[in-house]
Amino acid sequence: MKYKRLLLLLCIFFSATLMHAQGKVDFNRLKAETHRFITQEAGLTTQEAARLFPIFDEMRTKQRGYFDRLRAIHSARPSSEREALEMIERADTYEIQLKQIEQRYHKEMLKVIPATKLMRVLEAERRFHRQMFRKMAGRR
Repeated sequence: MKYKRLLLLLCIFFSATLMHAQGKVDFNRLKAETHRFITQEAGLTTQEAARLFPIFDEMRTKQRGYFDRLRAIHSARPSSEREALEMIERADTYEIQLKQIEQRYHKEMLKVIPATKLMRVLEAERRFHRQMFRKMAGRR
């Protein structure tokens, strides 16, 4: 389950990066839409959203570098067993670091909103990304 979730996030960031390279995605607009969707779906107050989203955005910014590195690993074609093993080990390390970042920031978010709302925020984010993928798939 964790692997599927990570793969979903990787695909989202890869797709957004790819579309950005083509000049079709405005990351500020995407972030605003994400915030708006999460605020509405999770039932956040204005004050909760104002305290939560700077932490949330900082977490995603720190994770983005790891997503890029993982994407590069997953798209590479190793030329030897040794190289393949090194790539697997690096990918494992990056995935662990992603989870550690997420864990650290979840603790920070729990200082500004209750756990029940954080659960709703995380689920709303997953729903937002699924909807975004469906829209993108429909355009192709």
